[in-house]
Amino acid sequence: MNYYYPTPTTPISTTGTTERCEFNGRHFKRRRGTQKWIVFEAEKEKPQGPTSDPYYVYLVQEQNPGPLHWSLFITKENKIGLVYQVTGDAEFMTYQPSTCEINLFDSESFLNAYELAVLNEQQAAVVRQVAENEPPPRAPNRQSVLENCQGWTVRVIAKLVERGIVPTSKLELARSMVEPL
Repeated sequence: MNYYYPTPTTPISTTGTTERCEFNGRHFKRRRGTQKWIVFEAEKEKPQGPTSDPYYVYLVQEQNPGPLHWSLFITKENKIGLVYQVTGDAEFMTYQPSTCEINLFDSESFLNAYELAVLNEQQAAVVRQVAENEPPPRAPNRQSVLENCQGWTVRVIAKLVERGIVPTSKLELARSMVEPL
């Protein structure tokens, strides 16, 4: 009998692409769809601020013709969530948040998700507000295009860093992944 790692009957919670569980007083996590569990200290994973049902904000990458499509996704553990994104041609993009909660991680175009922060309800509202107020990319013609959905997402993350919601290291990560236009 295995006393060190979770058994197939151990209850598992899912947040984005991460599965978590507790077994014999130890905390484990793994990427959804994999077999290997990694031990972690739960204290480091707890959200900052008073909340018993935290939100998680992710930078999501989706497969797309050309550069990957980027968006921000806010969800709770084992729940569906809301997408904040700009869509359209890089010359005239529009802000297109989801009109209802969805499970973006199960979409056919889903590629990667990077957890940016664990939030309380007020911080989740700030993410929505910042995304709503960030102008979408625009250009008078194709030669003048300077950014797409990736640039817009980086700008939103930068404003969330300024407000102390997302750590600077996550902004640096996002900037390092921006693809050429």
